Amino acid sequence: MTAGDGVIFTLHRVLPPSDRTFQPNKLLEVTPEFLRETVKQVRASGYEFVSLDVALERLRADEKSASKFAVLTFDDGYKDNRDVAYPILKELGVPFTIFISSEYSNHNSELWWIILEQLIAENTSVSLRYGERQFTYDCSSLDLKEAAFEASRCMLISEVPETAQRDVVREAAERYGHDWRALCQELILSFEELKELAEDPLVSLGAHTDTHPMLARLSTEEEIRRHIQAGQEEMVARLGKKPTMLAYPYGFAEAVDARCEAVAEELGFEAAVTTQPGTLCAKSLERPYHLPRVSLNGLHQNQRMVDVYLTGAAFAAYHAVKRARSWL
Repeated sequence: MTAGDGVIFTLHRVLPPSDRTFQPNKLLEVTPEFLRETVKQVRASGYEFVSLDVALERLRADEKSASKFAVLTFDDGYKDNRDVAYPILKELGVPFTIFISSEYSNHNSELWWIILEQLIAENTSVSLRYGERQFTYDCSSLDLKEAAFEASRCMLISEVPETAQRDVVREAAERYGHDWRALCQELILSFEELKELAEDPLVSLGAHTDTHPMLARLSTEEEIRRHIQAGQEEMVARLGKKPTMLAYPYGFAEAVDARCEAVAEELGFEAAVTTQPGTLCAKSLERPYHLPRVSLNGLHQNQRMVDVYLTGAAFAAYHAVKRARSWL
């Protein structure tokens, strides 16, 4: 009842295990071994891996397919998607979608969560400046580094306006001697590299805005439209093809609102995905611009968790509790 007809998985990076003691972004990384075993496990559970386009076709079909479907999606366009994940998925014959932010692929924007991790890892104290305000964090021990990352992350996505967040990060990076453009170039696939990768029919490319803003934090619908449309148009200009799928940056409940859905529909996307947990069924098409995805989280890399995800029961319980809290 809760498993539905299929599931879309969210991933970001696929990297070998690291022995670094401070890894606040580890939840965004899974190992190559976990990716391979997850594909095998999901198939053994009766699921067929399909592209996102095919998944939508199955949801629209009057007759259900004999097997459930699973979709793999990667957000942001990291080079390890090509260098580490792609060879595994090519070998196993698994289609997947990469959602790209155009200014990342142009190497003209900042991966602020990675910059923040590096600054805290390398220093015993880190300060971030916003106007006349200065936020200083003690980073003199591992516990304090972890607390500093969480506090500064929350500050950047709640206390500082979305329009100013990147200026704060750029200023700090430059003050501490970090080249944020070089970091983007080191980690993110360029449009040329994406175009070459997408020559394989297994690979499709979706839109992820231009600079990866938290759209619901923007003041007006026009600002939301500008960020989504700029990414969409740059993909057309650089890749020669209009993306049909959109992934909202961050994607959790506070990051997406009704304005985002309206703009996605207006701009002609077939569907848009969140990172809000859940499985898919025909009823999901009542909100095609608010589809759920299940995160393959680097902090929970075990096959038992994948089994739990496939049942969908945990997500149903999560949403029931959320609705009850809202009602209360």
